[in-house]
Amino acid sequence: MAEQMATLGAEWLPSEPLSGHTWLGVGGPADCVRIHDPLRMTEILDYLARQEVRWRFLGGGTNLLVVDEGVRDVVLCWGGESAAHPGLRFDGNRVEVAAGTNLGRTVTECAKRNLGGMEGLIGVPGTVGGALRMNAGAYGTQIGDRVRSLAILHGATGQVETAAIEEVHFEYRHTSFAPDDILLSAVLELPECPYAQIVERIKECNQKRRASQPVNERSAGCIFKNPPGHSAGRMIDELGLKGTRLGGAVISELHGNFIVNRYGATAADVLGLMDMIRERVSKTCKVELEEEVIVWRN
Repeated sequence: MAEQMATLGAEWLPSEPLSGHTWLGVGGPADCVRIHDPLRMTEILDYLARQEVRWRFLGGGTNLLVVDEGVRDVVLCWGGESAAHPGLRFDGNRVEVAAGTNLGRTVTECAKRNLGGMEGLIGVPGTVGGALRMNAGAYGTQIGDRVRSLAILHGATGQVETAAIEEVHFEYRHTSFAPDDILLSAVLELPECPYAQIVERIKECNQKRRASQPVNERSAGCIFKNPPGHSAGRMIDELGLKGTRLGGAVISELHGNFIVNRYGATAADVLGLMDMIRERVSKTCKVELEEEVIVWRN
């Protein structure tokens, strides 16, 4: 496999610890393919299909929890930001941005050109591709509201499609992409706004985030989606669960909907806290919490 991947512009990493590929820092091993030439992606998928090898795609790993046993599927990942054709191409108030580009960098580069509407996303970690797949949002901003078209590689067929916004459904922390769709790039349309106003809004969002979220600890962001009419974090707080520890994992004292890896946690520690939260909220609040974090199991 290593030799074949090398001929396809990729690197074979057997039994790679996925804990090093996620912001939460937990998870067992998987055989990985690090892709250095994205133009060969179709060939790589074709080869894996002919070998009847199941695969998953790993982006920035910001909202991902991998079980301690790891996964049997081969994991595909970009070989650094440059491999995913980072960069932004501007045309008036539209910008084409590669999926592998850092989300924060995208916000700031747009701001330099007096293009706003993305300020709430400045502190959301990870890549544009991850933000698109989850329809990331914060402080009144959702990235799906700015999308006008997308370039998608369909894993099932190996075909690349340019999809208009009318063909993709964005809703709260969910999109209509298929599980094996690989997002390549997106065209965003942004409102014009004076740079000074954008910067001020960015500062406000950053201050709110630092005051209310554990930005200096390892986490996977919000663990649960907010149920309609409720705040998951507020319910967890009102149940007195902040600071609860299981093994090396702790429910953040700053925000009840964040579980942080403070003492060398395992995935089992995090999943155990999630189960405990779900049970308590269901019993006391009569609300069923839905995971926002993506959990990779076999």
